[in-house]
Amino acid sequence: MTRRRWILLSVVLALVLVPFGFYYGLKHWTRYRIIELAKLPPEPPLPTDDPLTVLTKKARLAEHARDYRTAVDLYTQALEDGSRPPVVRRDLIRQRAWAYEYSHQYDRAEADYDAALRIEPVQLDFYSKRAFYFLRRGRTDEALADFRKGAELDPKDSGNPYGEGEVYGQLGQHEKAVERYTEAIRLNSTVTTYYRERGGAYNYLGRYTEALADYDKAISIGFSFSSLFPREEAMSNLGRGYALLQLEKYRRAIDDFDVVLKVVPRSSTALAWRGAAWQGLGNRDKAVADYKSALAIDPKSSRAIDGLRSLDEPR
Repeated sequence: MTRRRWILLSVVLALVLVPFGFYYGLKHWTRYRIIELAKLPPEPPLPTDDPLTVLTKKARLAEHARDYRTAVDLYTQALEDGSRPPVVRRDLIRQRAWAYEYSHQYDRAEADYDAALRIEPVQLDFYSKRAFYFLRRGRTDEALADFRKGAELDPKDSGNPYGEGEVYGQLGQHEKAVERYTEAIRLNSTVTTYYRERGGAYNYLGRYTEALADYDKAISIGFSFSSLFPREEAMSNLGRGYALLQLEKYRRAIDDFDVVLKVVPRSSTALAWRGAAWQGLGNRDKAVADYKSALAIDPKSSRAIDGLRSLDEPR
């Protein structure tokens, strides 16, 4: 074989064998690395149940079981460790305040809300948390003061004007309530509750067209979550049904009350108002049936009593 042919043969063999050599070398190196990695000690497992997690889980289970005194004891046990960071202590105190409130230990609940606001750095939304506690206790002046303090410190938090609206609603000052709900919506236009509560204030004021628009908005925003919060969605349907009833849109009102009664079958309010809608449509039998069903649940339902009286129908 001539020298020229030897050179050509060498080139061809190189072109064929080098890729195979690279492939098999890579393959064996990869296998070697896998074997070596397999010899390494396993990664330590992540801690999933540290003592604080165990205590808070037990406390939440006690709350779900409505055993609030046990929940209080567990949160207190968790707070005995003075080394916990401020944010953790504040949240534990907040949870214990809830448990105190639901076990009717109101003085201790209030003391915990106060203590949470003394922890530095102050978490500004705790003013609204304490304000809602005051509101639940009927202490409207103190609730309003806390909502205003929260709004002063954090003007962008829509929860404070919303809370003010709730105070004014409880006081029957629905014009002021509308004003504060409107401010909450200006700050955050994505919250279903703000529209629903403003719709309720409009209903009280007899401004049913505006109420209807707000309930429509609340229902459209909450539509994707309706399966998760059916009762909350039903509240919007109830308010919208009432606005439609007052606007004499009886068929649409009935549709809304039907939605409510699927979620809350024993809603005497929905039954009485649906009875009024059937009466508006001239369907006496269905109106009487709904009025009587409402009275079977709530014998003091004024709408059902008045409805039966207007039809000369005995209770």
